[in-house]
Amino acid sequence: MQIHVLGPMTILNDELEPIVLAPKPRRLLALLAVNADSAVSVHALVQELWGNNPPRTATATIQTYIGQVRRTIAESLGKSANEVAEEILITEGGSYVLSTANVALDATEYEMLVATGNAAIQREDFVQASDLLHRAVGLWRGPALVNVEAGELLGARIVHLEESLLCALEHRIYADLQRGAHHTLVPELTELTARHPLHENFHRHLMLALYRCGRRAESLAVMRRLRARLVEELGLEPSPFLVQMEQDILRGEPSLDRTRLRAAADVVVRQADRRAMRHVVHLAPMRATG
Repeated sequence: MQIHVLGPMTILNDELEPIVLAPKPRRLLALLAVNADSAVSVHALVQELWGNNPPRTATATIQTYIGQVRRTIAESLGKSANEVAEEILITEGGSYVLSTANVALDATEYEMLVATGNAAIQREDFVQASDLLHRAVGLWRGPALVNVEAGELLGARIVHLEESLLCALEHRIYADLQRGAHHTLVPELTELTARHPLHENFHRHLMLALYRCGRRAESLAVMRRLRARLVEELGLEPSPFLVQMEQDILRGEPSLDRTRLRAAADVVVRQADRRAMRHVVHLAPMRATG
């Protein structure tokens, strides 16, 4: 069984056929999914559906909705409702837990990829970090749970996921810059700065990418536009690290090209490795292709 929350919520059985739920039971399952493997209390579920004005029958209604979810899943998976209650949607005291032992959840895979990608950045393995974070961001199919009406609790989790995506994008772009991929980043960063016109890190990355592409005037223009918007909308000057970036670009600070030099050295190493591999293939083709 699969549950996707990074975009429109979809629930799929083992044959990848959709499992359809009514709006409120689906909303409860969404809250359980974004808190997978953690107990969500009946009180929290009541708050999600009705806020501070629940009906007198709220607890009984929650139990009814949970039963509907279990029966619908059971029918789609060819299981009994009791099996679903034991293996997938589990009761723990006055709470419910969605177990990922038998559910593939895209948010869980995303968080694992982000964590391992960030760890790769810490050890300066930027190629692996870029690959992992590209895969993490690629799991998103649109705004989180865009087809689910969200209450206070679910809305807060959606905000958390959206902020996490921005951080993952920042880190992935940083890894790409460190491995010398500035040419391919300019179009993406141009779009990101348009969509997030006050996001200083995206502007900083765009300035650096443009500078490394030999487009210093355009890089400085990015800073001028950001400064004007910050002053006009917030009455703020850009952060010191951005001002420092601007000064470094004006001076042609050699450290801005440091990763370009490292990337060039890496290319030489990879070319040497490929030449060595061709020699190995020539001498031992069966081992090389095995």
